[in-house]
Amino acid sequence: MSRNRLIRLLPATFASLALCAALTVEAATPNTVSGRVLDERGKPVVGAQIIVEPAMFRGTLFTKTDAQGRYQSIELNPTTNPYYVYAYKEINYHGRHYCVRMAGDPGEYQEAFNAKQGVVRNWRFKISGESDMASSSNGGQWWGGSLAFENVSTEDGKFIPFDSIVELRLTPDGPLIDGSVGKPIVKTVRLSAGIADIPVGYYQLSAFLVQGGAKTKLRVGTTNRDEKLGDTTMILFDGFDTCGHSGTFSTTHVWLGRP
Repeated sequence: MSRNRLIRLLPATFASLALCAALTVEAATPNTVSGRVLDERGKPVVGAQIIVEPAMFRGTLFTKTDAQGRYQSIELNPTTNPYYVYAYKEINYHGRHYCVRMAGDPGEYQEAFNAKQGVVRNWRFKISGESDMASSSNGGQWWGGSLAFENVSTEDGKFIPFDSIVELRLTPDGPLIDGSVGKPIVKTVRLSAGIADIPVGYYQLSAFLVQGGAKTKLRVGTTNRDEKLGDTTMILFDGFDTCGHSGTFSTTHVWLGRP
């Protein structure tokens, strides 16, 4: 093999080795649950809270992931089988405290397990994509955040019909909630549809009414008080501040007004 060909192959080889290392199947230890929590970039999630609880008895157990994102429970009592296990990450983000539920990796981890032979349960910190739960007022359908739009005024001449087309621009302000770098988002939607599954972060939002090829800038805000609306508003998605829930991020409401 020529030296140039070897050099070209090395990056792909190293990338494959890194992926294999992240996906290595770990052996289960009898009477325990263990695993790893990674983010969507494959980086370990340090300090994720793991909750283990018997399905039919009291006695909830807690542990946390280490610097490599790994965890292992203490020895579980096989006489209290079966068990459930959940994973969460507590985060202080732009002045708000969140407890974000982690996703099973792979698949859904909502079924109880028998610890006698030991079980491995891995998790992912997801901030977008379809989730493992049905849509509800607690979020659920998406790992990302969602926006719904309301009229600040119902008066004739000021009301924006819900079948109107609006262009929405979201610019991330700093890293997303998992520490990754966000990208500007531009969406053109019907007002009544809103936007779903936005990677969870802190965004500056602006909105434009689209009519006959022309765009009219709208006033926006996160309150229904007309005087509080401005050319832009900051969006911080609504979530849970305590662990133990089965939701994701609930729909965040934004109010729109004509100029």
